[in-house]
Amino acid sequence: MFLFSGFVARCRFSVASTLSLYGSLATIAGLTSVLANAQVGALQHTDQPPTIHVIFPVPGGADVRHHYLEHLTWLNAVGDDRVGSGQHHTNAWTNDYAIGYRLSGPSDDLADMLRRLKRVFEPIEVPREFAEQERDILEREYDLRTGGTINANAALEMEAFLYQGNQIAGDPIGTPELIRALNYDDAKGLHAETHRPDRARLLVIGNVSETQLANAVEEAGFPDLDVKREDIGPPPFALASIETRIFRYPDPNAAPRMILRKVVALPEPLDFDLLEAQAALARNILDTNLPGGLAGPLRFDAFVTRSFGISIVPVDESHIELIFSAEPDKGIGFAAMQSAFEGALNNSARGVPATTYDRVLKRFEGFWPDWSNEEKVARWMADYTLSRVSILREPKSERQMRKIGTQIDAADIDIILAALSGPGRTAIAFIGTDPNP
Repeated sequence: MFLFSGFVARCRFSVASTLSLYGSLATIAGLTSVLANAQVGALQHTDQPPTIHVIFPVPGGADVRHHYLEHLTWLNAVGDDRVGSGQHHTNAWTNDYAIGYRLSGPSDDLADMLRRLKRVFEPIEVPREFAEQERDILEREYDLRTGGTINANAALEMEAFLYQGNQIAGDPIGTPELIRALNYDDAKGLHAETHRPDRARLLVIGNVSETQLANAVEEAGFPDLDVKREDIGPPPFALASIETRIFRYPDPNAAPRMILRKVVALPEPLDFDLLEAQAALARNILDTNLPGGLAGPLRFDAFVTRSFGISIVPVDESHIELIFSAEPDKGIGFAAMQSAFEGALNNSARGVPATTYDRVLKRFEGFWPDWSNEEKVARWMADYTLSRVSILREPKSERQMRKIGTQIDAADIDIILAALSGPGRTAIAFIGTDPNP
């Protein structure tokens, strides 16, 4: 399961295991063009070989049916000996929002790769016996990536509760029972519904010029994605009723720990990219031992936790999610650890001291690339663009992204922290034996 580092912290991926995998989606370098409503768009160059992505939104949110469809479509498009020379690397994935297919290889093979990738639009004609075997592969992937572990079960139960009523509450990995119930004919029908040119997004990354790409598209006979274009964006999110639910996993063999996740609404919606940067800065402040941070009251002063991890990520423009995990210090029970965390967070929400904000902000430059280094900027923009297209959002240009950092101020951080300490939908998992019940 590949996760984009930084940009899509909560986005779950399942990856086709029937074909060779090459690298991670988060480390592909260089953006050539992103096609949201046009065949050829913004252009950036690197010296990397091209990688082509075709991405489709999934209606109603991803579930195991879309994961099965991903496997069958990719097997139908480039499986067996269709990949050719061995110089090409293939991959397919499913996340909470979309299904994606990827093919990479030498620049001279650009037209051939596009020709092969356009097969994802073709009706699935995989022999039925292979389709049945693919369900077995999905079960093995479940065992590998989920396998009934406490962490996996906790994540599934917490997310089903936190995102209740929303499309992202689905699970693309599924369960053995759901996998065994998958139907080949249903998958073929789902393919016809979802894998259409008017729903597709094309992203090309690497050392290809705009002219080369346009010529290759024409030579390959790649479908015109502009025809009857559907305006597709991320699904809306509505926070369910304010509620706290506790999940207990009292496995005596598991290390005692607490996972607390909370989704809250912001007082006003914000631009998604700006909100992500603000949330990351707020997270960095909470992770310090400076006044306003959590490390002092939880670790170094009161010795409540041995260690903890924290992240804050946007769900959409109006909602953010807090994810906090911690191991209790000696003699500290789950209830005491929860209470100490909530008290420390409430104190932080009263306002971050200016000295703390200024010190953390100086270290926040690592969130952005070195804007003076063209190659690093191209790699960063490629990662960013792919992450945005993969969650059905329009990526910003480099010029727009350069301005985001100048739009953050301390008042924004105080708003985020106040929201996190206020009412929300909270899921708490207590794992292992309570050290002090």
